[in-house]
Amino acid sequence: MGRKQKYDEKLLRILDSACGIFAQKGYHNASVRDVAAATGVSPAGLYYYFQSKEELLRLILEACFSSLMERIKADAVGIQDPGNRLRAIIRAHLAHFESNGKEMRVLVREWEALPGAAGGEIRSLMREYAGVVTRTFQDLSPEKSARELRAATFGLFGMLTWVDQWYRPGRDLPLDLLANQFAGIFLGGVRPKPGTTMAPEGKNPEEPSQEWSDRKSASSILSGPGF
Repeated sequence: MGRKQKYDEKLLRILDSACGIFAQKGYHNASVRDVAAATGVSPAGLYYYFQSKEELLRLILEACFSSLMERIKADAVGIQDPGNRLRAIIRAHLAHFESNGKEMRVLVREWEALPGAAGGEIRSLMREYAGVVTRTFQDLSPEKSARELRAATFGLFGMLTWVDQWYRPGRDLPLDLLANQFAGIFLGGVRPKPGTTMAPEGKNPEEPSQEWSDRKSASSILSGPGF
């Protein structure tokens, strides 16, 4: 193993441990000594890999948001139908949350901790993400005003980022079905059509994913143009 590969692997382990500390204690309450204790590297040794705690946070946030945007672009941006594109965006975001939970928690809670140029890349990625979502809503409802599109965009972001606070695997909907529910709120609302029910007779809406997987929950009870 070459020296650079060893360095890179050690840095990734440090970033992973630091991310766990920041997610647990918060960026401002965590210290470099906390990171050192979690990684087994001395505080002095950590500075071989980064210059400050601020730089450590920047590396974590840039890696998380960059990989999120790569997933959004790969899964959603090329879809022509705006409704399907919206569903794909939401699914990609929730899938990223599922596989990068602590990183997403730090991103949501701590991005404002990076001032000036240190936070410039994060803010640029945020604007890019917001642009993708806003254009999707505009394609769905061209008649909407800029303020309405802005409200829809950041309303969706609020829904997606709040998932970390309440979602529990196994107790709540599988994430792919949750994505359909979220998309349905914007595509048609949450009130069922007359004559439809949320679950087949004798079925509990809180049953696990195998029971829910055969239901067309979003498409059957959430319909209508625009948002």
